[in-house]
Amino acid sequence: MANTNTTQDSIVRQSSLKFVQDYQRTIGTPLTLKEILGITNVIVDYCQNGYSKELGDRISKIDDHIQSKYPEEV
Repeated sequence: MANTNTTQDSIVRQSSLKFVQDYQRTIGTPLTLKEILGITNVIVDYCQNGYSKELGDRISKIDDHIQSKYPEEV
């Protein structure tokens, strides 16, 4: 499957990355690059494909991971 990079896709990725950076500041935790990119990809998936049970499960796993890693901050 070819990876098409349209202007709209670029905007969604940039906006999602900005959202994750703002989220990181809001919750006061130093997320790793891997965590930032993983969360960004989930948000991009949501923006492009909408909500699904699978996406909800992925979001829950991210929440659980962050809460277990930083229980005092979240």
